[in-house]
Amino acid sequence: MITTKKSSIFLAFLICVIGSWLFYLKYSVISIENRIRFAKREIINEKKNYHILKAEWKALTSPERIQRLVVKHLNMRQLDPKQLKEFDASLFHSEKGRFKKTKGLLKLVDEIFLQKRSR
Repeated sequence: MITTKKSSIFLAFLICVIGSWLFYLKYSVISIENRIRFAKREIINEKKNYHILKAEWKALTSPERIQRLVVKHLNMRQLDPKQLKEFDASLFHSEKGRFKKTKGLLKLVDEIFLQKRSR
């Protein structure tokens, strides 16, 4: 008789523990499902925003618009043929990972600065 009471109490306790665990599990799953639903909605919204931002970026970076803004806001002129120099690759050759200090490169830099000052 005593063993029946002990086993009944143990069984009731076990049922309560399992019921509590199932209750916790159920609401954890519901919470995770809600987070997944929210994340899916956010992904859809971000895709819509991406398309809008992509279209805006395309409009902002169009060459025609940039050219208009350059003409309007920057005081720039076209290059004169005198400003162009022939490219000399020997000025930029590297020797063992270090750039050589050449007189030609320094001369070229001096010429550019002198042209800017003379304007």
